[in-house]
Amino acid sequence: MGLKFYSLKIILICSICFCYINGYATHNRAGEITVEQIGDLSLRATITTYTKTSSVPADRDSLQICWGDGACEWLLRSNGNGEGEPLANDIKYNTYVGTHTFPGRATYHITVQDPNRNGGILNVNFPNSDNIAFFLQTIFTFLNPQFQGYNNSPLLLQPPVDVGYVGQPFMHNPNAFDQEGDSLSYELIVPMMDDGVLVSNYELPTAIEPGPDNQIIPPVDQVFTDGTIIGGIDPITGDFLWDAPQRVGEYNIAILIKEYRGGQLISTIVRDMQIRILEGNNQPPEIESIDEICVIAGDTVIFSVTATDPDIPQQMIELTALGGPFELEPNPAQFIVPSGFQPQPVVGIFRWIPPCEVISDQYYSVIFKAEDNFDTSQDTFGLTTLKTVRIKVVGPPPEDLQAVTGNGQVDLNWESPYACEITEDDYFQGFSVWRRNSSLDIPLDTCNPGIYGYELLQLDVKDIDNNRYVYTDTDVERGRSYCYRVVAEFAQTSAGSNPYNRVQSLRSEEICVQLNRDIPLITHVSVENTDINSGVMRVQWSKPLADDLDTIQNPGPYRYEVWRADGMTQTGLSPIPGASFTSNTFYDANDTIFIDNNLNTLQQAYSYQIAFYVNGETEPLGFTNVASSVYLSIASSDETNTLTWEEDVPWDNYEYTIYRKNDISGIFDSIGMSTIQEYTDNGLINGEEYCYYVTSIGTYSIEGIIDPLYNNSQEACGTPLDSIPPCPPDLAVSSVCDLVDNATPSEDFENTLTWTNPNLSCADDVASYNIYYAQSPNSNFTLIETNPSAEDTSLIHQPSFISIAGCYVVTAVDSVGNESIHSDTVCVDNCPYYELPNAFTPNGDGDNELFIPFPYRFIDHIELEIYDRWGGLVFETTDPDINWDGKNLKDKDLLEGVYFYKCKVFEQRLQGVLPRSETLSGYIHLIRGQ
Repeated sequence: MGLKFYSLKIILICSICFCYINGYATHNRAGEITVEQIGDLSLRATITTYTKTSSVPADRDSLQICWGDGACEWLLRSNGNGEGEPLANDIKYNTYVGTHTFPGRATYHITVQDPNRNGGILNVNFPNSDNIAFFLQTIFTFLNPQFQGYNNSPLLLQPPVDVGYVGQPFMHNPNAFDQEGDSLSYELIVPMMDDGVLVSNYELPTAIEPGPDNQIIPPVDQVFTDGTIIGGIDPITGDFLWDAPQRVGEYNIAILIKEYRGGQLISTIVRDMQIRILEGNNQPPEIESIDEICVIAGDTVIFSVTATDPDIPQQMIELTALGGPFELEPNPAQFIVPSGFQPQPVVGIFRWIPPCEVISDQYYSVIFKAEDNFDTSQDTFGLTTLKTVRIKVVGPPPEDLQAVTGNGQVDLNWESPYACEITEDDYFQGFSVWRRNSSLDIPLDTCNPGIYGYELLQLDVKDIDNNRYVYTDTDVERGRSYCYRVVAEFAQTSAGSNPYNRVQSLRSEEICVQLNRDIPLITHVSVENTDINSGVMRVQWSKPLADDLDTIQNPGPYRYEVWRADGMTQTGLSPIPGASFTSNTFYDANDTIFIDNNLNTLQQAYSYQIAFYVNGETEPLGFTNVASSVYLSIASSDETNTLTWEEDVPWDNYEYTIYRKNDISGIFDSIGMSTIQEYTDNGLINGEEYCYYVTSIGTYSIEGIIDPLYNNSQEACGTPLDSIPPCPPDLAVSSVCDLVDNATPSEDFENTLTWTNPNLSCADDVASYNIYYAQSPNSNFTLIETNPSAEDTSLIHQPSFISIAGCYVVTAVDSVGNESIHSDTVCVDNCPYYELPNAFTPNGDGDNELFIPFPYRFIDHIELEIYDRWGGLVFETTDPDINWDGKNLKDKDLLEGVYFYKCKVFEQRLQGVLPRSETLSGYIHLIRGQ
């Protein structure tokens, strides 16, 4: 009777457990974890799950979240008065919210695991998806708030449960909105069961669809042609397309959403979502609207969205919209459309006046959703269509840019206040000022703010004078033309308090000015002769313009004085004795060329400027900018001379001609042109000298100044030689340990090295190989062999008679002795073996008299202890050979019987002598009978 009672009790317990397990087994459909940063090291996390409403035993009033710093805690359900919110189609919506403070700035894996998914998911371990754990993960990096600001994970505005129909294209978009304006990208991944553990037996949806002749359709790929999705997910917009489901049922996919700031990955979210595919003679609605629009902050965005259905005209449509513009403050967007299902066509109007606070270099996405009312009597969703419209909000251009030339400076000013001059959260950063030496027509493109083709002069300009923004450019040269534009600079978004992602406004109109030419312009610093002692330079300049100089205010006599410094420098110039030219009238001040002799033009460049004096004064009216000569350098290598040159000049050099000396005629011939300061002369003969010079071609782009400007470098020579080492071989090493199984020690314990011949892939002159060996990864390599032939690509090496452990590298050596870098290091470890028998017979018959191990290998020593049945120690040794003759520690014969041993084994390994992880133990039968 008692037995029957307990049996019945066990059956009841098992039944309860089975029901409980089944409750777990039909539960999780979809979800994700989003986080909000609420302090320098604090987060608020929201777990969102969509579960099976009918799985009452598995309903979770709490979930455990693990924060990634070793702490886990249970969070209570926060929505629906703690009960969750039931939706149609046996779906319940649940949220769980908690906060946590982390120990320091780092990257944390925030995870949630719940035992089971709902059953019957066709592409998850089908038909046993209820045996697969449901796992969510968000990876979050705490940034330095002082330099990078706070961060919140993107909000996913579109629910992760959706419906499609057999034979019809299915589209979903998570509608991710990042409050800080960080960049987002999307990719499909395999759903997870645990951190780093992927769902087993998972296939992307189309992989299990029966196709023609019952063949398997290939998986969804991520191929895009001309912007049209063939299948998969668009990494930029997040549109997921499945074209088209062929089997009724439920499917799960996982979308990895990556968040970048300044090119750095700062967080990821895994959205695990469920797609329900239904059978029905229904086609999805169609949506017509724009694809993309760019708007200046403060202007109105307005466009219409029309939804129709290709099925019967009586079918009704509900048109809705979600997206970032509806979440932003102030002035959230509006979508004006009749609510609920309406007769088609359904027309909605999107209207938004984006404020300056939402200026961003990223597009905002608005997802319009059209759903028909097909078969709503069955409490199912109708078929839906999504339409993504991207909206970019840009800053307005600074207005009314003006420029005034002064005495060696240009004063800029523009309109104040600026239309988006916002002060809170350091959102408005000021203006950047840009300059170039000639005009550049850049058509206005609202979708492409910012600037290109100009040099940045200054960031964060906010100075105001006489109610206008001002900036003074003093780095100018008299007589030159300059063109300017101004751009406003913003933080990524004011909402995120993140002033570290810069966003530029539309650029201002261009303003160009020319400074007065009241001093000379230096135009030439050219090497006329190359020599270490008798080198010659030609220096030339243009005279000022009489009108700009105002010869009445600045009468003669007029004097030019040439200043010089060794090398390429802007400082330290001094007058050259005797290099002064005076004329009483401006008309006669035409002596503008100076030949500078007896210089070392072979080994260095020279820098020059011209001082200009008027009215016989001892202080110059002004100086030209400094200009240097072109200095040429040559780096020689195998059959190649690489020419590089540099100069520091106030004009713009836009092209260079390269000349090489013809050994037969002695004349320098042009061999090429370059727009950069480098030229490579290939196909040369090693050991022969080649000589070159370079002519720079430049311009001031000033009317009345000689154009173009030609200036020569010094002559320089180089001799090609093979100094380039070959590429290294690819090394592989096999050891006898790969082949033996408990083999005995022998001289055959050796390593076989094989490597590739670089002459067959990445070299053409390898002649030999050097093979190096090190006893351990931390030891120095020593040369052990040289193979003298490029075809000899193997070596058999025996490091010692007691070990084969060690590391190898191989180098290739070319015909002139250049040695390659080391190949990848390949290390070999020993394969130690040590086992003991269980009996021996020390009876004097000459056989099996000693207790010894089986043949062993790569053993350094042991620690063996042998005990009798009462636990008394009778023998011990460190000798791996043991050689126990059956005597005790007092050298007396032990009785026949069973003895117990413990043996610690110390092995010879690559890293040195290491103890075996397991201690040997067992019994020894000591037998003295015949």
